[in-house]
Amino acid sequence: MHQPLAIPDAFRRRLLHQDRTTAPWLDGAPDHARTMCRRWDLAADGAPSFGGTSIVLPVRTADGDPAVLKLVSPLVDAALEAKALTALAGHGMVELLRADADEGALLLERLDGPTLTEHPEPLAAARIAGEVAARIAAVPAPSDPPRLAETSRAWGQSFQAQHARAVADELPIPAGAGERAAEIIDDLAEDRSSTFTHGDLSFANVLRRAEDDWVAIDPGWLCGPVEHEAHTVVRSVLPGVLDAPRPREGLRALVGAFCETSGADLERAETLSCARFVASYFWEAQHAGTADDIERLRRAIELLMGDPG
Repeated sequence: MHQPLAIPDAFRRRLLHQDRTTAPWLDGAPDHARTMCRRWDLAADGAPSFGGTSIVLPVRTADGDPAVLKLVSPLVDAALEAKALTALAGHGMVELLRADADEGALLLERLDGPTLTEHPEPLAAARIAGEVAARIAAVPAPSDPPRLAETSRAWGQSFQAQHARAVADELPIPAGAGERAAEIIDDLAEDRSSTFTHGDLSFANVLRRAEDDWVAIDPGWLCGPVEHEAHTVVRSVLPGVLDAPRPREGLRALVGAFCETSGADLERAETLSCARFVASYFWEAQHAGTADDIERLRRAIELLMGDPG
């Protein structure tokens, strides 16, 4: 690298807000980037980008091929991301070229985009996300990724704590939403899905590889029903859905478009979305989310709970 890596203040604040122990990683990131570029014989090839928890540096390999060096923060398990990328082997997913999980470094194929957030038609974008979800689910999963059913107990316990705090804080919770979400989470214990699921299939995590070929980035190491992805698909365009004249119909159309190409069940997708929206509402309200985002989540819950909008 010719220029030292500069960490933006906003990125630093975001990670420190999530976990103060990320400070050493942030301070060491410039040296870490130089070390990995030297070790893997990479040359910087553009400005870095800063995601939710990681740093992505455009590079050229020794052969001159474009790639990106991803430095994974301690907030994410680089070993599990590498395992997911290896198992999926480019099927609906960015390709992994090299990994050093101990160093929290991944070398990935370069995807210059755009992302689905830039797609002009939300319903068409939802169908593309569904196609990506279906490709991921079609890959036979090994036996060791945790099943969503197995993690539902821990999710249920943390959700109960969130709910209790929300009640104590007098957060305006739509009638019955907390109880309904808890039931949905408990019911996940009966889920028998053994297919891969991304875990956070937002439009920002789906990029165009080539014409009519879209793939995801940042996978989780998880098996579960494809319906689990509907929440992040809706949330990607939630402001537009809520501003439409008939938001309940718009929300269902968006989930329906995703289900059409992913093979998901519409009713189950909406049910799981309801639980995830309630959990997201509590999380944002309890972790300094923006007032607009918190209000949008509350309104989405009302719609999913039966308000016709």
